Amino acid sequence: MKKTILTMTVTTMLLLGGLSGASFADKPVPKQTAKKPAVKSKTAAATVVFDMGHTEIFSPVKEGPLNYSTFYGMWKLSGEEAGINKEAVTAARLSKVKTYVIAGPVQQFTREEISALEAFVKGGGNLLMLLHISPPLAQLTNSFGIIVSNFTIGESTGLIDNKSQDFFVTNFGPHPVTTGIEKLSVYGTWGLMANEPAMTVAATTAKAWADMDRNRKFDKGEPQQEFGIVAVSEAGKGKVVVVADDAPFANKFIGEADNRRLAENIIRWFKQ
Repeated sequence: MKKTILTMTVTTMLLLGGLSGASFADKPVPKQTAKKPAVKSKTAAATVVFDMGHTEIFSPVKEGPLNYSTFYGMWKLSGEEAGINKEAVTAARLSKVKTYVIAGPVQQFTREEISALEAFVKGGGNLLMLLHISPPLAQLTNSFGIIVSNFTIGESTGLIDNKSQDFFVTNFGPHPVTTGIEKLSVYGTWGLMANEPAMTVAATTAKAWADMDRNRKFDKGEPQQEFGIVAVSEAGKGKVVVVADDAPFANKFIGEADNRRLAENIIRWFKQ
């Protein structure tokens, strides 16, 4: 797939912007509260670890429509030992890990954590990032050549229940992550731009737009073009996947369209 090119007006607003839009329609952001004492996580034997140390809204180990327990279980079915990490990300905690999954964080990662994850990928680790709100992951994705927007995307075609921010993605480029996929369902997605060697492998149509004023309808002056939805990169010996919406991996939505196939493909590519 060709690299997604954003206009200069949009590009200047992409990185580390304010909160806007919503995944699962509303993108709830909990109030920040004082941190509780760190609870040690049982991840010593885990080869796939889900981050739970950055105020993630939804859980990989709890049932419920918006949690990720089905996706978590898919890793176990693939032969991996899955676990969670509730503490700061460090080189030591990543030393035995093959894949680190960051799904829907609200709290930003520190410079030290970003450096640890950069080294983890370059050394052969896999990193999957699923966006619920964009600012907490913007700096980390940028480390791998993938820029995330600070606005959600509206679409003109393939709408779900006639809602402009809920739609089917049908524009794919050839890659192991997109093999056999005809459509994905997203519910309030952000946009991605990939700079080489990263590339977008799933994108909106050219009639999608940046919902700058958050009113969920296209207004004059809002950029209308193709936006990346799934991007991949290879850095050093490792692999990175960024999905601009976390909804496709939620229990409620993973069975829709080819969302489960996307999850299976990511697992398979990371294990190659």
